[in-house]
Amino acid sequence: MKIQLTILFVFAFIASSFSQEGLSIHLKGIEGCYTEYYGAFVNRGAQAVSDGEHEVVISIIYQNSSNCYMGKSTVKDGKFVNPVLIQKDNNTYAPINTIFKNIDQIWLAQQNPATLYEINDGMSKMFKTDQGYFVQMFFPAFINANSGVNKKAPPASELLKKGN
Repeated sequence: MKIQLTILFVFAFIASSFSQEGLSIHLKGIEGCYTEYYGAFVNRGAQAVSDGEHEVVISIIYQNSSNCYMGKSTVKDGKFVNPVLIQKDNNTYAPINTIFKNIDQIWLAQQNPATLYEINDGMSKMFKTDQGYFVQMFFPAFINANSGVNKKAPPASELLKKGN
């Protein structure tokens, strides 16, 4: 099963429009919650995220390990609007930029400003901070209910029996 998921992820990553750095981080494998969220959104897809304030899962990756936190984000015209808020233990919210001060400028120079804040398949782009953290948001309310996973073919010995 792990091999099948790995193959699925490799094809999904190649087909997606991540920056070269984003692609390489996926191919390394990441421990923690990120892989489960990313896999679910890639496999199931998501509806377009409507305008308004929405609950988000904020995945923070550092040195191939991830942690996920609850937050809120406002969306306008299919793009998230800053500030993104991260939820604290006491149920208050704080801007995420109080934790991550600066986006990596080399990474930022390689991005298209027109698409930087777009939400595709219920996910934001993966951002890189100048401290080496990677941050990506997921919009769980918009994930499709159907899995959409492809049906596997039976073994050739069963499907291609003599006489067919």
